[in-house]
Amino acid sequence: MAASYYSEKMFFLDCEVGQLYVGTKNLLLNREMMPCVPNELITSVHDSRNAPQQDAMLLWLEEHVRRLENGIIKLCEEENIRSISLFHEQPPACSEATTCGVQVRASAVFIPEFSDLMDEARKYMFAYSIRMSLKPEGCFVHGMKFDSCQLYWRHWIIKSGDNVVADPNGEVVIGQYPLLRPGQKEFVYESCTPSPASPGSIEGYFTFIPGSLTESKGAPFEVEVPRFPLVLPDYIF
Repeated sequence: MAASYYSEKMFFLDCEVGQLYVGTKNLLLNREMMPCVPNELITSVHDSRNAPQQDAMLLWLEEHVRRLENGIIKLCEEENIRSISLFHEQPPACSEATTCGVQVRASAVFIPEFSDLMDEARKYMFAYSIRMSLKPEGCFVHGMKFDSCQLYWRHWIIKSGDNVVADPNGEVVIGQYPLLRPGQKEFVYESCTPSPASPGSIEGYFTFIPGSLTESKGAPFEVEVPRFPLVLPDYIF
C-alpha cells in the first residue's frame, strides 16, 4: 500500500479483513508484520454477517490528520523540504521541563521496521527526540544571570518497566556541544534505543556550563530531562 522513502518501512492492506499492517525487521525473513490500527476497531466480515467491514487505511489516515490538526505532531521545513515529524509535541507522550532557564522537551516514536519481535532482548525499537532551548530571559544559575550556556555532559536512564536496561553517561550529544542563546531555534538531538518490553521510559539530565566551554562564567549545573514514555502505540505510522 505504501513505503517510506528513507527506510525499509512497508505497509500492507489486507483487503479481506480490512486491517493495515507494517513490516518489521523480519519482514523478508518470515513476513513478520504488526497491525497499524487497534484490532478492536476492525470488524471482520467473518465475525458477523451484519457488521460492516471497517477500512483500517481510512481510520489510519483520519487519525494522522487529527494529530496534525490538533498540533500533536507537526509539519517541518528545512532547506525547502517539507515533512511530517512523528514525534509528539504535547503531553502525555511529550514531556517538558525548564531548569535554570533551559527548556527541554522530549518524546519518542516506535520504529516498527527496526523492531525484531523474535528477539526478546531487543524486541521493540524506539527513536527519541530531545529538544533544548534557552528561554528569552536567559540562564539563571546560583543567583546570577547569563546570556548563554553550553552543554558538556549527558546522562540517561533507560527503563523497560521498572528495570534499568541502559545507563549511558558521557560527554556531548551526537558529537556536538550545543551553545544555547535566547531566541535561537531549538537544538534537536535524536537517537534510538531498543526495549525488550512496553511500556518503558527514558529520563536523565544534561550538565551545562554558564557562558561557554571556552569562557566559563560559573560552576556547572544540571538540567532535567523529564521522564518520557517508550510505549507501543495504538496506531503505528
